[in-house]
Amino acid sequence: MSADRSCHRLVVEADAHPNALLRVLEPFAIHEVMPLRMRLDAPEGPPVLTDCPTFHAEIAFHASMAVAERLCARIGVMPAVREARLLSAAMDVPVSEAA
Repeated sequence: MSADRSCHRLVVEADAHPNALLRVLEPFAIHEVMPLRMRLDAPEGPPVLTDCPTFHAEIAFHASMAVAERLCARIGVMPAVREARLLSAAMDVPVSEAA
């Protein structure tokens, strides 16, 4: 791993729609970033599209700061995503506060 690749954690809150998780992970493939670990908390049972519950995902990965910020920005503007925050995995604080 090169010196410019740090460990990051992306925290995402999104609509619990069947396609939303796939869409959240797609930018990682586009930027050739393999998530190291992922935690997903989602509602049980089949999705009820009129109720619009959410899932909470925490995705740990190694990437340069520029790529990590690009992933967060790209995921944050997706229609199904309600919030996307980039954290420093080392300290579990927002990256803007860790710098």
